[in-house]
Amino acid sequence: MQRSIEARLGLTGLLGLGLYTLGFFAPKAAYFPFAVFLLLSLGALLVLLLHNALRSRWGVPLEPHLYPLARLLPFMGVLGLPFFLFLPELFPWARPGAGLDPILAHRAPYLNAPFMLLRYLAFLLLFAFVLSRLRPGEHRAEVGAWGLPLVFAAGTFLSYDLFMALEAHFYSASFGAILLLSAALFALAVAVALAARRGDAALMGQAQNHTNLLLALSIIWIYVEATTLIIVWGGDLPHEVEFYLKRLQGPWDEVAAVWAVGGFFLPFLYLLTNLPKRRARYLFPVALWMALFRLPHLAWYVLPPLGGVGAWLLPPALGLFLLFRERLRA
Repeated sequence: MQRSIEARLGLTGLLGLGLYTLGFFAPKAAYFPFAVFLLLSLGALLVLLLHNALRSRWGVPLEPHLYPLARLLPFMGVLGLPFFLFLPELFPWARPGAGLDPILAHRAPYLNAPFMLLRYLAFLLLFAFVLSRLRPGEHRAEVGAWGLPLVFAAGTFLSYDLFMALEAHFYSASFGAILLLSAALFALAVAVALAARRGDAALMGQAQNHTNLLLALSIIWIYVEATTLIIVWGGDLPHEVEFYLKRLQGPWDEVAAVWAVGGFFLPFLYLLTNLPKRRARYLFPVALWMALFRLPHLAWYVLPPLGGVGAWLLPPALGLFLLFRERLRA
């Protein structure tokens, strides 16, 4: 049975790698699945650092699932290097004539190919170094104490470089925090769902803590999300408001409603009850639900400037991701 599962994962992973390679003939299509799994891995590292910093008990049953996810972060980083061959197709600042735009010209000392590549490699090395200092089964509070703010700061700038820069003029200081909180919630929900699937014993009596953590992180995420929208909308600056105008009309308006209602309000109400706090079988569906609804949220942020293409590569990319995850667990 195990060999059958590994064979299927291997076949799906090879298909994913093939389609991912084909995606480089249309880099906009390959960029979204790359963004999803890069943020998932980065979110897993953030949750692990929080677990180590607090010497928590709630993180112990999640370690078998968080560590394989986090260890994929350097691999996802290397997988993103070929995108630097297609910068003009992805980023407005890299296109011919960008210097004629006063806003892009002002950002040119920061947003240029050599400096961006240098930052990207530095971030990869930093993430790999922090990850190498963590050990399953050990509580390394000192690593969590200095690693959590350092990785969060580096991840914020990485979000600016890879995702906020997809828009020509938009800027928000909280953009990175939104994506990193969403990534941490994504990784936490995946880990909780995988642990809860194995039953109450696998949760080691931490169902209430896992429920409360999902609830708290959801509230923090939606608070930052809502306040950013209010501040940008109230400021009424054209180069900032256009970000939301693009995403609050057409099909993206419905996507926003989907992730706001399905990704926050419904699980929020369910997590307030006692059911998921007591039994794994009640925690599993809401954790899985929350993990799935991270996808429309990330799509809402990343896909509009890419022309809305790339979601079709997620299933084979998931096979590739799971294949390497299983190899890292072995």
